[in-house]
Order: sequence, then structure tokens, then C-alpha cells
Amino acid sequence: MPGAQPSIKSALSSKQTIDEARMAVARWWYDANIPFNATLSPYYQPAIDAMLAVGPGFKGPSYHDLRCPLLNNSVREIREYLLELREITRYIYNHAWVLNTMRKDFTNGRDLCRPGITSFATNFLSLQCLLNFKKELRQMFTSDKWLGSRYAKCNVGKEVAKILLEDREFWSNCQLVVKVSEPLVRVLRLTDGDEKPIMGYLYEVMDKAKEAIKVRFNNRLSLYGPYIRVIDARWDRQLHSPLHAAGCFLNPGIYFRPSFTKKKEVARGMIQALTVLVPDEHLQDQISAQLEEYKQATGDFNMPLAIRQREKLPPVSWWEQIGGLVPDLRKFAIRVLSQCCSATGCERNWSTFEFIHSKRRNRLEHKRLNDLVYVRYNLKLRERIIRRTKDALDPISLENIDVLDDWVSEEPGVLDEEDIAWEIIEPPSLEALTLDDQEPNFDDAADDFPNENESQYNYWDIGGHNDPYVYVE
Repeated sequence: MPGAQPSIKSALSSKQTIDEARMAVARWWYDANIPFNATLSPYYQPAIDAMLAVGPGFKGPSYHDLRCPLLNNSVREIREYLLELREITRYIYNHAWVLNTMRKDFTNGRDLCRPGITSFATNFLSLQCLLNFKKELRQMFTSDKWLGSRYAKCNVGKEVAKILLEDREFWSNCQLVVKVSEPLVRVLRLTDGDEKPIMGYLYEVMDKAKEAIKVRFNNRLSLYGPYIRVIDARWDRQLHSPLHAAGCFLNPGIYFRPSFTKKKEVARGMIQALTVLVPDEHLQDQISAQLEEYKQATGDFNMPLAIRQREKLPPVSWWEQIGGLVPDLRKFAIRVLSQCCSATGCERNWSTFEFIHSKRRNRLEHKRLNDLVYVRYNLKLRERIIRRTKDALDPISLENIDVLDDWVSEEPGVLDEEDIAWEIIEPPSLEALTLDDQEPNFDDAADDFPNENESQYNYWDIGGHNDPYVYVE
């Protein structure tokens, strides 16, 4: 009868059913060798709820489904999200009255779109400005001035207003992108800055950027893991150089810091850089012998003044003052630490999938390349039997190594206004669709990072009114 408590038999039966379901999940989990912390994923319980909503008989997605159509659907979701971003900014900047109203009455003359050194930085700055002006934009699109205008009555105006006022997922995605991108934009800002040589600090600021991303996700591996894997893959395969490690090794403010734990790693890079930059073997031996004095902090390197000035002086100035008794090493250190860096490797033309979309190209080329990837994948699938034993991949592949460069030889065309406004996240590259079950490794444990206030020359703090990458209130 209604309201009656369930019988002991039905309660036991229900508990047994739940236990069986949990064991079924556990057996699959252990067989697939999925890490336990994958249960912390925000998509874990919603996936179970969605399967229960379908009911008995639901057949899970196959290997092909996960690799092809479902992956494409995930990419499509991100594309649609970024198209919403593009729609907002284009609509505002293509209508003079709307743009003037925003500047005059709501943002105090400040813009949403701000050009950066790279297209990646430009996209980030526009996202950051959207978040900064979230309140003002909402006020504008609910104001009497807007509601009484003819723009509020057209379909595009209504759609933009709906996104800004009603789409919560849009704003949460904005926050996510900015949360991940901001530490990387700080590194870009440093590498393209002309004020200070950054070679001695680049190795550390990359570690700081990854640590900042981990902290922003509350050190939850399931949340920050996919982004760190992408950063490590890009750094290891394309951007990292032994010269960066040598710069870190020769920077006394970092190398002698008690919290620094990568002395062996940077020492290896130091030897590689020495071998390349100094071809004379006799001079190599002399510098190597002098390196031991630096590593052990003996001789002049052990003077109280030298120790006090490690973090107070820029590295080049420190070597000019302290390295008098090791002239060969001093000359080499100044040469390395005086090198400038550049964000050229992050510029627009390193993505084949991206420049295929320029106006002067046949848009069918994009589909043709995708078809080629699809055929290659299925031919391999037919020839090989694969059993995956690693954790689930992030459904959106952000790896964009130019593995297609050999296929497309035409140079990218000149960018036009449409190309540089907003970029859509590109489809997965061929590398992301191969059948090799390898992922770039990354260190799960958080590295030791010093307090930013330890040095007068804090190269991580890049704020300031002249900073083109940080919005100034």
C-alpha cells in the first residue's frame, strides 16, 4: 500500500542489484586499467545517470564510436561554443550604434577585442575582456536604450542577447578557457618582452605556468591532467631546447634555491648546450672543470657577497661580478643568459588544419584530408587487434603538431579580417587519431615552487599598466 515501508526481502533484493551494478562497473574499471582518480571527473556520474535514463538494453559506444563520431561530436560542441563568442564580438563591432553605446555608456571606452602578439593571445584577451565586462554587457542588453533600438528587434540581436543573458554554459566555458590560458599567456608575454633577457627564467616560468593551472583546478588530476599533457607534449616535442635548461642551470637565483629539484635534468641540458655552442674540445674540458666549482659553490662562488646577490642581481650582472676566476665559464654563461626568446613557435601558421580554411582555398580540401585520415585509420583497424589499457582520453584533442605538412605544400594565404577575428579549435590531427597507444608523460606530483616574493627580480609578476596582455582596471 502507498507509503508503506519496503519489505526486508525487497530491500535485500534492491541492495543486491546495486552491488551487482557496482561490481560490473568495477570489473570493467580494473580490466581497462583506468586510474582510480578518474572517478573524480565531473562527467563520471552524469555518464552513469544518462545510461540509467535509457534503461535496460543500452549498448555502450564502441571503440570506433569513441574514436570517430563521438569525438567529432565533441569537437563540434567546442566549435559551436566558439562560434557563439565570434557572433557576439562580430555583431557588436559590425554595428556602429551598438559599439558606440557599449563604449560610451557601459565599458567606459574600453573594447572587447584586443589584438595580441599571437592569435592565441588575441583570443585569450577577448575572452578575458568578455568576462571582465560580463556585468556591463548584461546591463547594456537589458537597458531601455537597447530595448528601444531597432537592433533589439532583429534576429541576430535577439540571438546575441539570448547568449549573454540566458546561456550559463557559455559563461562557464569562458571561465574555463581563461583559467587554463592565462598562465600560458604570461609566458608568451615574457618570451616576447624586450625589457629583460628571459633565457635564464624560461625553464622555471613554464613550470610555474603548469603549477598555476594545477592550483586553479584545486590540484585535481582528473581536471588539470588533459591540459598538462597537451602542454608537456608541445614543450617536449617542439618548444623545449637544451639551451633553456642551460639557462636555468646558470641562473644562480634558481639553481641554488633549496626548493629547486631539477638539478640533474638541467645539468644534462647544460652539457648538451656546451657541446653544441663550444665546438673546441679543449675549451669544453676547461669549462666543464670550472662548472664543478660553480656546482659545489666553492671559491668565489662561496663568498658571502656572491651568495647574497644570487637573487638580487640579474643573472648576467651576477656573472660579470662573480665569475672573474672562471673566465671561460663566465663568458659562456653570459652568452647563454643574454639570449632573447620569441613566441614565434606559437604563431598562427603552424597549424595545417587552420590555414586550410582561408578563403582562397577550396573548402573541400578539409573534408578530403579528414577522409584520408578516416581511411587510414580503418585500414589499420582491420589489420590489427588493439586492446587499450590506459585511461580515457580527453574527447577534445588539442594536439596540433603539423604531421600533415608533407601532404599540403601550398603556403597559407594572407590573413583577412574574417580569419583573424576568432579561431575555431581545429579537428584532431592525424597524430591524435593514430592507433599507437602512447600518451606524453607528465609528472603527477606538484613541483616545488618558490615564493614569488623571494627575489627582487620577480620575472613571473608581469603586471603593470603597460602590460598588453593583462586588462587594467
